[in-house]
Amino acid sequence: MGRAGRPQYDQHGKAVILVHEPKKSFYKKFLYEPFPVESSLREQLHEHINAEIVSGTICHKEDAVHYLTWTYLFRRLMINPAYYGLETKEPEILSSYLSRLVQTTFEDLEDGGCIKMNEDNVEPMMLGSIASQYYLSYTTVSMFGSNIGPDTSLEVFLHILSGASEYDELPVRHNEVII
Repeated sequence: MGRAGRPQYDQHGKAVILVHEPKKSFYKKFLYEPFPVESSLREQLHEHINAEIVSGTICHKEDAVHYLTWTYLFRRLMINPAYYGLETKEPEILSSYLSRLVQTTFEDLEDGGCIKMNEDNVEPMMLGSIASQYYLSYTTVSMFGSNIGPDTSLEVFLHILSGASEYDELPVRHNEVII
């Protein structure tokens, strides 16, 4: 909402929300009651963990679990565990959940060629460093690493490059939809 009129003279503005009667109670609740903000770190956890491994902040599984305890995700796990699929907020349950989350993230990053695991130790690989430096997802660099070789033609290279998930976030202009 903006403030139409004369901002230099008018101190107040009004907003009118027009809705169908069945939705009225929903919007009233939305306006007058606090709305919890949950963490979306889980959806981007691979990229964050990979960047911390590349920077040297995370060298062991325990480092990653400790790292997660300082995040907003952990704070919300303590307050609203049901949203994240947990039944309770007991310390053992939370610890187990974080350990599983870190373990699956490490396994995915290793399968993608971004890190190398030795027992609980991790070290970055070239693809992981590239992903971290250029803000690419681990799935994108994994796809590049497995499909691009020294004899890849320009046509195939451009086809592979256009398959990067990062392009999904770029808006297309109305007149450029069909090229």
